[in-house]
Amino acid sequence: MRKVELRMNEQMKYEVIKDLVDYNKNKNRASKKIGLSRRQIYS
Repeated sequence: MRKVELRMNEQMKYEVIKDLVDYNKNKNRASKKIGLSRRQIYS
């Protein structure tokens, strides 16, 4: 398996979206935290 390295900004986005999926967190808060719209998070 190949190791993937993410930049700091990408790592933060990954962690926020992973928490959103794993723990069913608030989508509005997650979108504001990473600077994306709710629609962008869904896709």
